[in-house]
Amino acid sequence: MKFVLCKAGQQLREQFDDSYPDRNRVSDGWIGDTRHIGRKSDHSPDGNGWVFAIDVTADLNAHKEEMHSITDEIRKLAKRGDRRIKYIIYDGRICSSILNWKWRKYSGPNPHRSHAHFSFTTLGKNDSRFFEIPLLGGTQDDKRSKTGRWKLAKDIPSSSPSDLSSGGLGCRCHCQCRSSISLA
Repeated sequence: MKFVLCKAGQQLREQFDDSYPDRNRVSDGWIGDTRHIGRKSDHSPDGNGWVFAIDVTADLNAHKEEMHSITDEIRKLAKRGDRRIKYIIYDGRICSSILNWKWRKYSGPNPHRSHAHFSFTTLGKNDSRFFEIPLLGGTQDDKRSKTGRWKLAKDIPSSSPSDLSSGGLGCRCHCQCRSSISLA
């Protein structure tokens, strides 16, 4: 049987790759290893070969706090109604619909400090819509246009730190550190 990552997982991974092309991928993955055998895991293929989870390495070769900001943006997207997202685990914390997408302590065997874990519902199986979050290429305004389609353009506010003439953008996590991110 051929294993297939759900479409929502493919889309989110693609947005990470597009937004952070030079990022570290050492902890990336979607198929469960031997540690996942014998326990329920969205990394383990279902009876039809579908996998409903991805891990993304926390080191994005950018500001170290950016993964915290990204996981929080995805949490907020889920809270606003994106039902493709089942739960998120990162840096010893977990959030899900169980407590209305509030972060709480995660007490599982792996605190997920080297990577963020994203699990998807079965709605993510064939739903490859763009995840409308600013740090991964989305707009600040997450509303749909009158046609029902997501807005895909990204505006750079004039007040944001930028160095476009040399091909870079300032830090995108709004921390005021003024670090540079290369677009090349």
